[in-house]
Amino acid sequence: SRPLTNVYIVGAGTYGQIFGRYFDKHQIAWEGYVDRNSRQGPIHGKKVISYREAGNEDAYYIISSYIYRDEMMKELIDCGVREDRLVLYETKDTIYECYEDTVHWKTYTEKLKTYRALYKGKRCFVIGNGPSLTIEDLEKLKGEITFACNSIYALYEHTAWRPTFHCAWDETFCKKMMSEKEDVEWMTSNCEAFFTNIMSEGFAYRDCEDIRNLYYVKDVRGSDGKISLPLFSDDCSRQVYSSGTIAYMMLQLAVYMGFEEMYLLGMDCSFSVEKYSDGSVTRNDVRDHNHLIQQMEEGQ
Repeated sequence: SRPLTNVYIVGAGTYGQIFGRYFDKHQIAWEGYVDRNSRQGPIHGKKVISYREAGNEDAYYIISSYIYRDEMMKELIDCGVREDRLVLYETKDTIYECYEDTVHWKTYTEKLKTYRALYKGKRCFVIGNGPSLTIEDLEKLKGEITFACNSIYALYEHTAWRPTFHCAWDETFCKKMMSEKEDVEWMTSNCEAFFTNIMSEGFAYRDCEDIRNLYYVKDVRGSDGKISLPLFSDDCSRQVYSSGTIAYMMLQLAVYMGFEEMYLLGMDCSFSVEKYSDGSVTRNDVRDHNHLIQQMEEGQ
């Protein structure tokens, strides 16, 4: 068979750029990206075209997203791309293999082993950012071992409490708060250890000698295959399993560290938009407002 020519990576996000770096390292020729946001301009010297510009009969299109691949395929086919010109991968492992080949992330997740069973038999508090969380709650936790996440830092100016462990996986949060080294230094200075995804912006600081308490975890989606319950990791230095909320990842870390008593705080389990099995949707605009900001505005 003839070699691939005119190769495009569909999706210019994190996964697409991992493929791009892999191709460049192995001198695999490729033309550029296909992305809805084609106006963003070149990425690492490669052009970005829109779905409407795809459809070159001699081109192949590599779908970079495992989760949204069906939507990407449909949009490409609707724009005239033949199905036999689409290249897919079956599991997220393909992405991780390419990523390991270029940045050797396994070396960094091994660092987490220093925490294995370190707190055996002790108790901890796992804190969510739900509307029920108050400053008074946090004040009572001084001296306790705590896990907190994402924008909990918004409350720091109102309390002397600081989390023992701060976790951040949310893509939007990481792009906003972990793109600048100064911000990362500030957040890591307010906790014993900061845990984030190997694919987050924080991974850029993995070799910084002055940021020693950054820890990296590989997160994957996985279920038991029977009733679609999420898997639970028994070795966080290898991977943790995602399940719609960062709290689930924090619980896996807590078990890995040996905690036997775990108390949940601020876990409201409610959202501003809720979808039900019958397809109906309800919206509670009151919960749209960030309760962390609301507490600061009210001076609580």
